[in-house]
Amino acid sequence: MRNAERPGPPEGAQQVDIDHVYTRFADRGLQYGPAFRGLRAVWSQGEEVYADAALDSASGSDGYLLHPALFDAALQSALVPDLDEEESTYLPFALRGVRLHKAGARAVRVHSVPGEGGFALALTGEDGEPVATVGSVVRRPVTADQLDAATQRAQLLRVVWKAVEPPQTPVDGQRWAFLGTDHLGLTGALKTVRPGFDVYPTLPALDVAFGSGTPSPDVIVVSCTDEDSPVHSAAQRALMLVQEWLGNPRLTDTRLVLVCSGAVATRPGENPSDLAGAAVWGLLRSAQSEHPGRFVLVDVDDPAERGHELVAAVDSGEPEIAVRDDGMFRPRLVRCPPPARRASLSGTVVITGGTGALGRLFARHLVSRHDVRHLVLLSRRGPDAPGAAELAEELTGRGARVDLVACDVTDRTSLEGALAGLPAPSAVIHTAGVVSDAAVDTLTPGRLNRVLRPKTDSALLLHELVRDPDCEFVLFSSVAGLIGNSGQANYASANVVLDSLAQHRRSLGLRAVSLAWGLWESDGGMGSDLSAAELGRIKRAGFTPIGHDQGLNLFDAALATDEALLAPVRLNESGLAGDVAPVLADLAPARTGTHTAADALRSRLAALPESERDAAALEFVRTAAAAVVGYDGPEDVDPDREFGALGLDSIGNLELSRNLANATGLQLPVTLAFDHPTPADLASHLRRLLQENA
Repeated sequence: MRNAERPGPPEGAQQVDIDHVYTRFADRGLQYGPAFRGLRAVWSQGEEVYADAALDSASGSDGYLLHPALFDAALQSALVPDLDEEESTYLPFALRGVRLHKAGARAVRVHSVPGEGGFALALTGEDGEPVATVGSVVRRPVTADQLDAATQRAQLLRVVWKAVEPPQTPVDGQRWAFLGTDHLGLTGALKTVRPGFDVYPTLPALDVAFGSGTPSPDVIVVSCTDEDSPVHSAAQRALMLVQEWLGNPRLTDTRLVLVCSGAVATRPGENPSDLAGAAVWGLLRSAQSEHPGRFVLVDVDDPAERGHELVAAVDSGEPEIAVRDDGMFRPRLVRCPPPARRASLSGTVVITGGTGALGRLFARHLVSRHDVRHLVLLSRRGPDAPGAAELAEELTGRGARVDLVACDVTDRTSLEGALAGLPAPSAVIHTAGVVSDAAVDTLTPGRLNRVLRPKTDSALLLHELVRDPDCEFVLFSSVAGLIGNSGQANYASANVVLDSLAQHRRSLGLRAVSLAWGLWESDGGMGSDLSAAELGRIKRAGFTPIGHDQGLNLFDAALATDEALLAPVRLNESGLAGDVAPVLADLAPARTGTHTAADALRSRLAALPESERDAAALEFVRTAAAAVVGYDGPEDVDPDREFGALGLDSIGNLELSRNLANATGLQLPVTLAFDHPTPADLASHLRRLLQENA
C-alpha cells in the first residue's frame, strides 16, 4: 500500500533561492556541473535544513543503490547554513551510521539536523518511505586556495583558432553594400559575388539613398584600416562609426561587417602587422557584447582575392572570423597544458607601473622567488609615489638594488631618458594601465584616449626601444579584450593591441608574451573600486578574481611556455553554465535537456491560473533585476521604483535586456529598462509580448 505523501517543510521555514546557493558554492570554489546540481528547493529553519533533490533527466540510475549525484545533492543541502558566512568553506569528511532503506530513488526529500562536529541526514522518497539515513556527517574546513589547487580553477588558457565549415548553401536574396573608403580592395572582389553591390562614401550618403526609397541593405561592409593608420585614429573612427550606426533606426536590421587584414594572428609565426586594426577589433568585440547580432568582424589574409570567402564568412553567423588560404577560423579559449620546465628571471628587470598594486606585487615576487637583483620601477611619480620609499627599503633589505624612476612611459623622450645608462634589461614587464568604463554608445573620445595611452602608447614605445632578442618582453593585457567585456570597449581595444603586439614581436624573432589576466583580488588596483553589481557581472561572465599567490604562480607558468598569448584566469563554472562569450564556448559545460529558457518560462506561465500570471511575470523580472544589480534576491527589488534608482546603470541595462531576451525568446530593444522604467511596468510589457507571441 502506498503511504501518504511526504510532508512539506514545517511552518515558518524560509525558502532559499537555489541560484543563490549555487552562486555561493561557486564563490567558495565548489563548482557543480549540470548532473550534480540536484537541489530543486531548499528551506531553512534555524540550523535545520529541508530540501528537495532529484536526478538530472539525463542521469541514469541503473546499477546504483543510491545514485552518487542524488546523495551529493543531499550533502549539499546541509552545507547551506554556512554559505553566507565569511569563514572557511566546510566539506563532508567522514560518514558514520549510513543505512540504505530503499534502492533506486530518483528524487528525495532531505532533512538535515546539526550535531556535534557535523550533521545527521534523513532522505525520504516521494512515497514518504525512508530511502537512506546517515547518523553523522563530520565536516572539515577547506580554503579557496586548496579547492583551486584540487580543481585547477586558476589556470592558463590559450587562444586556438578552430576551423569553421562554410555554409552548405549561400544565403540568397541579401542586399550588400560598401561604406567608406576601400583600403583593402574589397569592392572589386565583392562585386563578382554580389551583383548590384552599392557603394556609399558616408553614412549621410546612405541616409540620402534611404530618403529616395532605397531599401536598407542586409549587410554593409567597411574596411577598417590601412597598415599606416595610427592606433588612436583607427579606434576613434571605429567608435564614431559604431555610435552613428547604433543611433540610426533605419539600420537596426542591417549587419555592419568590419574587415581587417593582419589585425589578429591565427597560428604561431603569423604576423599581425595591422595593430591599428587590432585596436578596432578589440573595440568591436565589446560592441558585439553590448549589441548582439549588429556587428561582424572578419580578418582576411588577401582581401582583393577573397570575395567568395568573405561572403561565406558573413553567412556562417560567426561574430568574429578569420579567412585564410586554407579555410575559415574562429577563436576559442582552451586550457594550456602545464609547462614541463620552470622559468627563472635574473639580471635587470624593468617594470612599468612599478609602484602600483601589481607592480609592487611582482617586484617582491621577482626578488623573493626569481632572485632578481636589479629592479627598475618606472612610474609617473617615481620615488614620490606613496609607499615607494618603503618598498625600495624592503627590497633592498632582501639584497636587491632598486631604482625608482619618475617616467611618463607614453612619452618617447621621458622613456628614452629612463632607459639610458641602464644595463641591457633581461626582462621588461609592462603592468601600466587604467580603466574608464562606459557603454559603447556613450563612450567619449577622451575616455578612449585615456585608456589607450598608458596601455598601447607605452607598449609600442617599449617595443621600439627594447630590441634585444634575449629580453623577456611581458605585456599585462586583460581577458576583457578576448571576450569583449560590456562597458569596456576602450579597455578591450587597448588590450587587443597588446595581444597582437606580442605576436608581432614573435614574428620578428623577438621574445614576447601577452598575459590576458582575469580580474585580480585588489588592494588598491584597478579592481578595488568595483561595485557588487560589477563584480557580479564579472562572475556571470565566467570568472572569479585571482588571488595573489594564484596569480604569481600563473605568471611563472606562463613564462615557462612558448606561447605569445595566454590568459591566466580563475574560472567560475557557474558563469560558464549560462550564456557565455563565444570565445569561451569550448570551456562551458555541456548543456543537458532540449528545452530553452524561453520554453521553460512559457510553460511555467501557461501552467498557472490567469489570475497568478502577472505576479509570476513580476517575480521573474524582479529576480532578473536583482541578479544584475547585485541584490540578495527579488524581495529587495521594489516593483514600483525606477531601475535607475535601484542601481541599474547603462551597462546593467544592456545586461538586463539581453538576459530577458534570452529567457523569453523575444526580440527586445537595448533601451528596454528606459522604455519601461519600473519592474512592474516591464513585467506588464513582457506579459503582453508573450501573449502576442504565444
